[in-house]
Amino acid sequence: MSSSDKLWYLKRINLFKVMNQDEMMDLAQRTTMKNYRKKEIIYLPGQPGKHVYLLKKGVVKISRLTSDGRELTLALLKPGEIFGELEALGGEVSGTQAEAHSDVMICMLNRSDLIGLMQAKPELGIRLSKIIGFRRQVIENRMENLIFRSVPQRLSSLFLKLKKDFGEDKDGKTKINIPLTHEDVANLIGAARATVTEALNEFKNSGLIETSGKYFLIRDIKTLEETIR
Repeated sequence: MSSSDKLWYLKRINLFKVMNQDEMMDLAQRTTMKNYRKKEIIYLPGQPGKHVYLLKKGVVKISRLTSDGRELTLALLKPGEIFGELEALGGEVSGTQAEAHSDVMICMLNRSDLIGLMQAKPELGIRLSKIIGFRRQVIENRMENLIFRSVPQRLSSLFLKLKKDFGEDKDGKTKINIPLTHEDVANLIGAARATVTEALNEFKNSGLIETSGKYFLIRDIKTLEETIR
């Protein structure tokens, strides 16, 4: 990839909106581009946080194993987002796993380079702290949903979140532009696959959603919103 192409992608990473052209050129020299195929592991639980990862293309799944050995998906990240930042800043071992949900292109930045950038550009550190705080809040809210809400409520909340992050309105419906299997949905809401399949069938029969291959289409956003109130 040429320097100009790399710079074009870096400018679309939300974290670096505070940096000027010269700083972005310096950043481009410090980063490494890497492609991952769908389902390829980017890092595993237990690996030290040596890099921060910047997503340029595709979707990345962040997950962890529960105490009973099941996978729980914490986030589906879209282009422009950063991940691995908590482990990189603290130099800690990762408790999560990152996997390519689709073919992805990622920019990798060494931990030492990130720390150096934040020292030279305090606004970068402030912006990263806000991103970390927001992500923690999102995860805490998801954990609350898993504890206090029923499967239909969790499912409604998930579809509304997916609408916000990956939705495309067309012909009075909203297509979730990310392929999801029933197993993917189960891991996202912390429920058994059979239970999720039953709930999805009820949503279809009620006219709330429909499917097209591995894609979901939302037909009744208002009822989904009412379900979680």
